[in-house]
Amino acid sequence: MPVTVEPFEATPSPAIEIEDGVIEDARRRQRHRRRRGVALGGAALVIGLLAVLIGGGGDSQTPSVRSSGDLSKLTLVHGRAFLGGHPALMGVTPSLQAGNVGVCVRVVDVGDCNGPFPTIADPVYGGEGGFSPKEKVGPEGEIDAIFTGPGVASMRVAHLGTFKAESAPGLPPGAKQIAFYRPPGSRGTVIAPGLTPRALQTGFKNAHYGPALTETLLDGSGHAIPVTLSHVFTLPNSYWQGSQTPPAKGRCAISSTLAGVSTAWGEVADKIAADPSITTPGWLTCLNVWFSAAGESYDAAVLLNARSPGKPPAMLWGAIPVPGHPGMVEIPPVQREVHYLFPRPSRAQAARELARNTKTVGRARAEQLMRQVKELAGKEQTSWDVFVPSTVARRVGPTWVLVRYGNSLAQRISLLESLRVTKLKLRD
Repeated sequence: MPVTVEPFEATPSPAIEIEDGVIEDARRRQRHRRRRGVALGGAALVIGLLAVLIGGGGDSQTPSVRSSGDLSKLTLVHGRAFLGGHPALMGVTPSLQAGNVGVCVRVVDVGDCNGPFPTIADPVYGGEGGFSPKEKVGPEGEIDAIFTGPGVASMRVAHLGTFKAESAPGLPPGAKQIAFYRPPGSRGTVIAPGLTPRALQTGFKNAHYGPALTETLLDGSGHAIPVTLSHVFTLPNSYWQGSQTPPAKGRCAISSTLAGVSTAWGEVADKIAADPSITTPGWLTCLNVWFSAAGESYDAAVLLNARSPGKPPAMLWGAIPVPGHPGMVEIPPVQREVHYLFPRPSRAQAARELARNTKTVGRARAEQLMRQVKELAGKEQTSWDVFVPSTVARRVGPTWVLVRYGNSLAQRISLLESLRVTKLKLRD
């Protein structure tokens, strides 16, 4: 299929302006890559549930959480992180934001999406990563990690030493992981490649954060690799909700032949162009749609070859064939089981929450919520902290069509087989 390549053009900025933008972006979005204490994703879900059940009162008790790995036993083995002997969630996965050529990055309990793929100027997945100035590391210790593309052999961290780039399961082909551990009480702030110590002074004047632990990437000969911070490749997109008509200017569309399938919302690229800067195979997300069917939710997407839309896209990372379904692949989930004890609210808390909920949802519903709290109180619950959800995909022309979530592999396969690409406009 013919394609018109419309390269993305970014205007270079002076280093000082780039740093200002990075700091402001980090403060606003709290981007990935850095471990900032241990705040488990599972705990956040539990607290959210508790807020729903008892009205979100600020004096509610916090659940007692324990993961499948003991947080007091953070260790590194050949650059890989373990919690109590269990592999921690660390890695890279493609982002599905429409119009983006980006990745999601996870380091233990901190993650975010839509950072750039590696480039010659910035050979790191996710780019500059997060930035969290601190005076010293908290009581749980800290694991810092980055994921590098071709040409990076190690990384020198000021005041700490040099750390080797290691192969690790689940990373993209050719990618490596550089990780190091900082024990509780360690002073200083890690400064990502491409940033300078001045970052500590931008927006944080008169603060004392200890030494600037600047990171320097090194090649195989031990020479420093110059880094210029990259911007994620982003094309304009449009959003719609299920009751609305999908935007006419959207470049991709899909539909399902299954009965009872409805669209919750969708996002579609308004333009198609190649990303000439990336040094590894990547994908441009043309379309991302959330479907509902029989009480289940599914995330579907259409991906193009990022470097050459219209040509066959590269194999998805970690994909394995699905037996009995020629051409279909499965990406197993990357997740961690989390256990917690649901808290017991005091009588005073229960009374306050009952009164508060009565005003908002009525007496009957408020009493029902409190009964649920009493039933759960003191009992051990289990949830999943998910980085990569269960996924199935198949190639359709010059695209990957993929489906995530659902309650079973059979359900995901059924929806994927029902999807039809009804629009694919790669040129104006």
